[in-house]
Amino acid sequence: MLEHIYYHIGIVARDYHEAAEYYSKVLDVKFTEPAESVVYIENPETQQAETIKLTAMYSRSRPPYLELLQATGNGIFSEKNAGQILYFGIWESDIEGKIEELKQQGIDIEAILRSESGQRARAIITAPDKMGVRIEYVSTLLRPVTEAWVLTGKYPGRQH
Repeated sequence: MLEHIYYHIGIVARDYHEAAEYYSKVLDVKFTEPAESVVYIENPETQQAETIKLTAMYSRSRPPYLELLQATGNGIFSEKNAGQILYFGIWESDIEGKIEELKQQGIDIEAILRSESGQRARAIITAPDKMGVRIEYVSTLLRPVTEAWVLTGKYPGRQH
């Protein structure tokens, strides 16, 4: 059975520390420690690509989690998308199959996220839908790490 589960809302923030403080008060939730990852992002529509250091944190609550991302780069995670819901995140067990399915449905993909150029996609983000929101499909291979991060508050494997 293919997994396809809604689990988070992503927001790009101009200052993720300030956003975490604000949403902690408004939503009465705590957040994980921030984690950084280097991500290769390509936009198949514009044929542009960039490698960025992406900093993120998740709320430590029940799903759907709130994911805060530090505005960075020139693409989808840039400051131009700060201050609004960027996407709804869904676990997806077959990212490559989802790319083909979206193409067949005529749904544009705004970003394909990989660890580095040429590697398999870890996530894809659609172009805004008719409601103005994107959908992020995230590989279920990342689910154990993400769930451990939310549970403990610390990114797995990080040295302290």
